[in-house]
Amino acid sequence: MSEREFPWGTNRPTRVQRVLVALLIAIGAAAIHNAGPSTNGGLSDFSMLWYGAKFLLMGRDPYALIGPHLTVDLPSRLFYPAPTLVAVAPLTLLPFEWAATIFVFASTAFLAFGATRNGWQLLPIFPSVTFMTSARLGQWSILMTASLFVPMLAFFAIAKPQGFLPVAVSSEKRSTWVAAVVGAVVLAATSLLLLPKWPLSWWQLLGTTDYFSPPIASIRGAAICLVLLRWRRAESWLVFSFACMPQTWYPYNGLILLAVARSFREASFLSLLSSAGWFLAYGFLAGESRSPETRFAFQSILIAFGYLPATLVVLRRPNVGPGTFWLEWLSSRRKQRDVA
Repeated sequence: MSEREFPWGTNRPTRVQRVLVALLIAIGAAAIHNAGPSTNGGLSDFSMLWYGAKFLLMGRDPYALIGPHLTVDLPSRLFYPAPTLVAVAPLTLLPFEWAATIFVFASTAFLAFGATRNGWQLLPIFPSVTFMTSARLGQWSILMTASLFVPMLAFFAIAKPQGFLPVAVSSEKRSTWVAAVVGAVVLAATSLLLLPKWPLSWWQLLGTTDYFSPPIASIRGAAICLVLLRWRRAESWLVFSFACMPQTWYPYNGLILLAVARSFREASFLSLLSSAGWFLAYGFLAGESRSPETRFAFQSILIAFGYLPATLVVLRRPNVGPGTFWLEWLSSRRKQRDVA
């Protein structure tokens, strides 16, 4: 099947077709989320945000109440900043099961609609393990990836700063930066009004874990730096800056890397390769999910089957624009200075 024949005989989708496809994919993602394992009483990763937002609205410190053997007994502590809880606070009007489902549905709809703006070629990212894991767990990675295509979603950048910052760094649009700054001011200010002491509680909690580390700091990830040989391309900065961010090593963190594809073949290659890596990890390498051995295996898989293939795809392109907004701004400033 050629790219022009997928899925409606042309690679020039109409807005109606994009909306229909986005809704279908979003319904599928919501179904995946609801079909997830029933451990922890049916709680997902999004559930800690729901409970955290509830506590925040009551003026209680969510960082002292969520985690193993605490008021809300979850395997992990709440490492999100309080502005994240402000962002999801409207969803606390719903039961957490419905809130998480709506969050996954809306995030996926935005991603599917935005990713098909220039054609159907990015559709292979949706059957990937990285996307399905994101949907099952109710992760921010879907909305984060969607913000690559829908700049206004950068309003939520402060909700997961280590994920959204690479989106801003690699953006070609000024509107992404404007949305990120406005969102940061609004969400941070609101969180401080609700719980003025949260930055201290959050910072102290971050010091208790070593879950987060940047891929590029590992010898295994050093080759990711090669992507800057294509520094004039926005997607090279996406891969590089994301590799510099402290992060966990689960499949959902590889979703945004699939978005560097520019053709159906590239999207299929990245999706299949990353999925094969995670099947390998879960089928043969992974033991107890939080053991050092498992974390090392997951680190290796994310780098070898996520970052390095994305780096290779970018390196196959010429080192020409379109460049990032900040690079173009610096270039224009230099030209103005030269003229003066």
